[in-house]
Amino acid sequence: MKRIAVLILAALMLASCGDTSKVDKLIEEQETTGSGEVTLSPADEAVVAEAEKAVNAEQDKLTETVTTTQPLMIETPDESELKNGDIDIDLTGLNANMIYAEVFQITGDPEKYQGKKIRANGTFAYMMDDGTEYFAVFIADAAACCQQGLEFRTAADLTYPDDYPEIGTPIVVTGTFNSYKEGVFTYCELIDAVVEIQDTNE
Repeated sequence: MKRIAVLILAALMLASCGDTSKVDKLIEEQETTGSGEVTLSPADEAVVAEAEKAVNAEQDKLTETVTTTQPLMIETPDESELKNGDIDIDLTGLNANMIYAEVFQITGDPEKYQGKKIRANGTFAYMMDDGTEYFAVFIADAAACCQQGLEFRTAADLTYPDDYPEIGTPIVVTGTFNSYKEGVFTYCELIDAVVEIQDTNE
């Protein structure tokens, strides 16, 4: 099926402008593919109960960590403050939560940002699906528990892997925002993009 691999990557947050229907469908299919009810022995039920307790304990710890280290609300920065010369939206000077919030807004309302020049930093991601290559910059929030991302296509005719950094390398991408449709879904990308290796000593 077209772009199933993109959906798997989207679970780590590739750029599908706010649409989760494909991921929801995959989850639903996985939940309904069983052949029926499974009867467990008492020993197996005890193991399952212990596993559920352990998972719940870990989830409680994670929830406590997130609620104590992350602000309850992320404010989106004023767009007029994001201009930097000929760049309409420069995300590179924002803290992690503000970058994440702005990218979330961009991917949620792509028509508003069409044609704007955007500069963003994050980590490099690559995948291939049905012979088509996809490149993206992943942007995590401050707690590093959530990621948003933007696909990009370079202006230059580059070849992977020779002309690109290693996956996970910190990069800065500057390009023109564009959204495109495949079927009923809208995807976001930066076109005519320039990719730089980010200086992590800054």
